[in-house]
Amino acid sequence: MTEEAPAMRTDPPRKSFLKGLLPISFDRYLAVEVMGPFLGGVVFFTFILLMFQMLRLASAMIEHSVPLPILLKIVWYLSVTFMPIVLPLAFLLSVLVAFGRLSADSELVALKANGMSMHRLALPVFLLAFVVAAGSLALNMEWAPRAKIGWRSTLIRLTNTTPIATIRENTFTTGFFGLLVFAEKVDSKTNRLANIFIYDDRDPRAARAIVAPVGEIIPIKTSSDLGASITLKLYDGEIHHNDTASLTYQKTTFREYRVNLAVAAGADNAVGNFLNYTIEELLHVDRATLSPRMKNELSTEIFSRWLTALTPIFFALIGMGLGTVRGRGTATSAGLVSLLVIIPTYILQMVGQNAGYTGTLPPFLAMLIPDLFLLVLGFWAYRRAVW
Repeated sequence: MTEEAPAMRTDPPRKSFLKGLLPISFDRYLAVEVMGPFLGGVVFFTFILLMFQMLRLASAMIEHSVPLPILLKIVWYLSVTFMPIVLPLAFLLSVLVAFGRLSADSELVALKANGMSMHRLALPVFLLAFVVAAGSLALNMEWAPRAKIGWRSTLIRLTNTTPIATIRENTFTTGFFGLLVFAEKVDSKTNRLANIFIYDDRDPRAARAIVAPVGEIIPIKTSSDLGASITLKLYDGEIHHNDTASLTYQKTTFREYRVNLAVAAGADNAVGNFLNYTIEELLHVDRATLSPRMKNELSTEIFSRWLTALTPIFFALIGMGLGTVRGRGTATSAGLVSLLVIIPTYILQMVGQNAGYTGTLPPFLAMLIPDLFLLVLGFWAYRRAVW
């Protein structure tokens, strides 16, 4: 009597497929390989962009003796405004570096020999790409516009805390507590001005021009580092007022004239545009009051917020495809490839934005141009991935 050998158990095809999708050690390993360069890239690119911006603002920072808490606040706002650019760029670089290392160490060859396909290998990368894309979308929609308004408002209020430093000799200064100011001589030590012209149009119905040979600025201490209050004293001058409603002109001379000016700590004097609007504010703009060009700019900005957030997904395809090409140095090759991808992408974004603004193309199609370029490049790179 013979015994039959027990039949070998085989998993159903669906169960085997799902099992292959479950996290494995290599998924975690690949995620770490990508996240390390990604975080390093975020810090590096943010630092570079901050340095460029701080060099522009250095003179204002020194002149106004910016306190450390306010400086940190400005740095935070600027860092958030840079994130929509930094996150996709850092992600592309990190995928290129990670797959460059795998290729250089022949780990990709070993994985292929063990039956792992490129599609399965790409799964954790795409999951990370969707996370980065979600972060970019949140930044585009809400956080970055609010940060732009925040740092510009902080800078404007900050320059008003030592107001005479913003007035240049023989130069028309705009935004000085809402006034247009011109002075031939400025003495920052005594806060005195000579040969002054002031145009005050804070009330459009009662705009006036003030001229005086001598004036001085008297700062008034406020309870907040970002508040500002001054008294502008003018001597032996004239006030010229043209009332357009009644078609009358009035000239008044004075021996001493005082103008009290103030900016509250919470005041927001930054002039906004669509770049500084959140997505909710963009969607609630009254289009009936806009010119045709402004309508195009509004639509272009709305589509741009959505479509640019998809960039990390396309960068995942490009990074996996081009990262497997062997080069002399992994980091050097990754940096060079990143530049070759990023530069034409942002050129196409500017071209598309201009086409959308002018109405040359419908705003949606105009902002779709860089995404189509990255999509084609991504599929081409992914299909030619070198194992």
